[in-house]
Amino acid sequence: MRVTHATVVDGGVCTVRLAGDVDMSEVESVTAWLRAAIDTSGCEVVEVDLSDTRFLDSMGIAGLVRADAYAREQGIRLRCVNVQPWVRRVFQVAGVADHLDLS
Repeated sequence: MRVTHATVVDGGVCTVRLAGDVDMSEVESVTAWLRAAIDTSGCEVVEVDLSDTRFLDSMGIAGLVRADAYAREQGIRLRCVNVQPWVRRVFQVAGVADHLDLS
């Protein structure tokens, strides 16, 4: 299943909701969407809503880590929200759960 997104800006919070499979075939699109959200004027926080994420592979994780690094460079906070238990476990196994802001 391809990944889709919806972006909503509410005050200083920009939420990017990802739906589908975040994998190596989709990581470039996901990274571009997140960078665009980070670059949105007035956004202080970018939330990555993972409630509809069905699959996440190592390339998807790497894309989120790169987006987080880019956000930090821009002085923006990136946090993952609505993280399903299986996604949290994938982050833990990959060793990035302590690096990413998982709400």
